[in-house]
Amino acid sequence: MSLRLKKHLRFLSVLIAVVLAPNLQAQSPQSRSQDSIDTQVVNIVKPYTPKISDAFKLKQTPSLFNSETTQKAVKYTIFSIPVASTFTPAKGTSVGLEKLKKEKLFQNYASLGLGNYGTVLGNLYLNHRLGKGERIGGYIEHHSSQGGIDGLQLEDDFSNNLVQVNYAKSSKAFVWNTDATFQRQAVNWYGLPFKTLTPIDPKQVYSTIELGSDVQLTKGVFRTGEIHLRRFADAYESQETQLTGETSLQFDVFDNSITTGLKVDYLKGTFAKNYNGLETQNYGNIQFSVAPSYQYAQDDLAVSVGFKAYYLMDSEQNKNDFYIYPNIEASYAVVNSIVVAYAEITGDLYQNTYYDFVQTNPFVSPTLDIQPSSTPYKIVVGTKGKLSQSVGYDLHGSYSSENDKALFRTHTIKNFSASNNYNRGNSFGVLYEDVEVITVSGALEFDVSQKFNLRLKGDFYNYTADSESTVWNLPEFEASLFLDYNFSKKWNLAGTVFYSGARQDTTNLEGVFVPQPITPNVTLDSFLDANLQLDYQVTNQWGAFVKVHNIANQNYQRWNHYPVQGLQVLAGASYKFDF
Repeated sequence: MSLRLKKHLRFLSVLIAVVLAPNLQAQSPQSRSQDSIDTQVVNIVKPYTPKISDAFKLKQTPSLFNSETTQKAVKYTIFSIPVASTFTPAKGTSVGLEKLKKEKLFQNYASLGLGNYGTVLGNLYLNHRLGKGERIGGYIEHHSSQGGIDGLQLEDDFSNNLVQVNYAKSSKAFVWNTDATFQRQAVNWYGLPFKTLTPIDPKQVYSTIELGSDVQLTKGVFRTGEIHLRRFADAYESQETQLTGETSLQFDVFDNSITTGLKVDYLKGTFAKNYNGLETQNYGNIQFSVAPSYQYAQDDLAVSVGFKAYYLMDSEQNKNDFYIYPNIEASYAVVNSIVVAYAEITGDLYQNTYYDFVQTNPFVSPTLDIQPSSTPYKIVVGTKGKLSQSVGYDLHGSYSSENDKALFRTHTIKNFSASNNYNRGNSFGVLYEDVEVITVSGALEFDVSQKFNLRLKGDFYNYTADSESTVWNLPEFEASLFLDYNFSKKWNLAGTVFYSGARQDTTNLEGVFVPQPITPNVTLDSFLDANLQLDYQVTNQWGAFVKVHNIANQNYQRWNHYPVQGLQVLAGASYKFDF
């Protein structure tokens, strides 16, 4: 064994001993945390435009690491060998070749579409070069619908307006980006379990202001830096402020590197009242974290050993906690770098926010219990690679322990005596539960050509809750499909399909007066939502498109008492330009 390899092994053994020490997580007995909400859901407040996570892309040899790693620059030398030839071409008449016209690329883009349900969708992208390595840009989006779902007694219209401006500057030494965003979202708590005799104003409005800046450096110890400020509020005097700052450092050790991430996360929020309407509800904390890791790669083996340490200061409960999580990854190219086996043991502390919950479920009440979440450990074992030059795959299983996993559940109905517009069984609260999760996931990508791409992904879940009888509103199976077919220079077809298994929810009543029977436990049926978009490039600048959502016209419920819009058809035009 070489002296160099002995040094690597000695260094790795020390780090592993530290990470896997018995006292990995030191915290007070009363400390509790929960895992972050799965955000891969269908937004059912608007004509369905699903965001499906990519299966993966493996157009070349798969990477040994699942996470990002820093690699040293490699210098390549190409040897050019002259070839002797005795071939003498015959004399003839030259034939002129038609010179292909270079396609003009435009910096700006605008589109406008109209559809049933009174739907309006508009986008405007702006990008302007100020000088060498310097640009300024902006983005404006409007998406609204007048509603019209059958069988509702309350309005179900919605709107989403977003404005963003950004500035970027780059050079050989750094890349710097900064942006400012304003967003206004309006929805309605229209999901009543039965007819109410009391007037309700179901309108809720969310407002977001964000400021952010980040920099990436090519040299030195400091490699990245980022700061982000978000101010979030609603129409019920709820307010939330989150300020984060983070940086990463890199040190060379034994021809490899140690990377260290540093982060500060400050959160402060207030709800005007709790669900019972009695008093102000405050929440907030400060998190300090450090995440060092050592990365070693030799031949077909790649190993990353590290840990994540958090110091949590809860400003409302006047308590401090310390957490340590493992952060270990290993990959090995089994068959000529085509089949890659990988494994990891990780954990993390997550900062849940009112903003994040709203983006997942816009029908939550402005009375939530907000606290951070924790995954003490997650074990993943899998393999990925290429079945052929055009077919890639990823198959893995995982087991995780998730403390205080955040679950959405329908709020208790406050009979008809309360005056709040969200306590008639038409809003959701957050329940925290300790859960063990076993997951089996598989993904396939068919990259047949530059014209055709197909991706499939499926996830099976097995949940074991600590105290609850079920894990509310979480399916046991999810699947997604994405296809993109460029069948000519002018025509393009894209399609998405999202499938979700059945989910469980409950409806409880506080009081004795019930206008009609209530089923306490509810099973939400599985659903399949298929969507297509057809684009036609009329000219170099003008284009036309047709979007069809919920093709099967299913009247399913993503959330309890909240049916979605049926078949949606939207048509419009796009225009590319410069100025």
